[in-house]
Amino acid sequence: MGFLIFMVLLLFSAQVLIHLYATSALTSAATRAAETVAQSSSPVAQTAEAEAAARAQLGSFGATRTSFDWREVDSQQVVLQVTGRTPGLVQFVPGWQTITRTVTARTERFR
Repeated sequence: MGFLIFMVLLLFSAQVLIHLYATSALTSAATRAAETVAQSSSPVAQTAEAEAAARAQLGSFGATRTSFDWREVDSQQVVLQVTGRTPGLVQFVPGWQTITRTVTARTERFR
């Protein structure tokens, strides 16, 4: 019985670590993509390239389990919402596997 409890706790902790890593990687890629678009000279044209770079940074997780939604891209700010599904060993809580991050970056230009 003790071994079974140990294995369940080990499985749960491994799932938590996978979820935390996926959340951190997704947040980092979204932030880098939004900042890249905000710093470019033509933000609207840069969105596809920044999204491709973010998907490449995320690897197979970015290619199959994420969606990028550019909410606002203009001369004032860039707003990007990224949604991803955490890869997992087992599904403990169904809603816990969805990661949604919204990143806002200001567009600054020299005058």
